[in-house]
Amino acid sequence: MTLMQPAQTSAIDDLLLQPLCAVFRRFLKRQGLKFTPERAKILDAVLSKDGVFEAEQLLYEMREAGVRVSKATIYRTLKHLLDANIITEVLIDSKHAHYQRTIGKDPKGHLVNVDADQITEFDSPELTALAQRICREHGYEPISFNFVIYANPRPRK
Repeated sequence: MTLMQPAQTSAIDDLLLQPLCAVFRRFLKRQGLKFTPERAKILDAVLSKDGVFEAEQLLYEMREAGVRVSKATIYRTLKHLLDANIITEVLIDSKHAHYQRTIGKDPKGHLVNVDADQITEFDSPELTALAQRICREHGYEPISFNFVIYANPRPRK
């Protein structure tokens, strides 16, 4: 899938991302796992992503950048990042798993153009407010949410 998203990060984003390395280290230590150089490189690559991404895309981009990492290590590390609540799985289609950083990001909606196989992220304060209200009414604290619209382009007249 082609992913359409801005590639900008703000100074606030940079400040929020710095402690994530420590969060991930502590999580791995509690699991009896080590924070290896490969996991560090994968974490850096994931944190550089601003929008939705696929594991295969991450692997390709890391290899293109000259980083040696195995496919299995990518998938295992993504699983650990999911378990540590640093990323979330975005359910867009049944073909591939998609991921997105959760910490330091406002929730986004996703518009999937099924004809062109493209994903466009969008902000929706109304959806964020709705998710917060529903959680509050049921005694929960929201972590993240996912809103996906599947669409085809309108025919031109």
